[in-house]
Amino acid sequence: MPEEKKEKRLKTTTVWLMIGTALFSDALQILLDFLLMGWLVTIFASMTFWLWFKFHGISFMKPKRLTGAIVTILIDVVPILGWFAWTISITSFALSMKIQEIVPGANITKVGIIKK
Repeated sequence: MPEEKKEKRLKTTTVWLMIGTALFSDALQILLDFLLMGWLVTIFASMTFWLWFKFHGISFMKPKRLTGAIVTILIDVVPILGWFAWTISITSFALSMKIQEIVPGANITKVGIIKK
């Protein structure tokens, strides 16, 4: 299989670092929401995770991934509703990538972990 055709993978340590960064972003947003500055975290977190996934060769230009990213950003803008949006989004996305690595073609939306 040529190198260009191989699907990019996330290492387990990278997944844990991403989840930790998402938890930090959500905690920072909770603190800054009291000062009405939580929207800054949304901008910073979205650029951080986009760049992080881009460095690992994972694109968000697929319809399902793009929809998930846009929904996360929109939910994150709402002060109380978006407090854990990054943690939930990054955890579900990264774990779905790891599940697909273990079981090729697996889709966690069909397992029932994430509803459509």
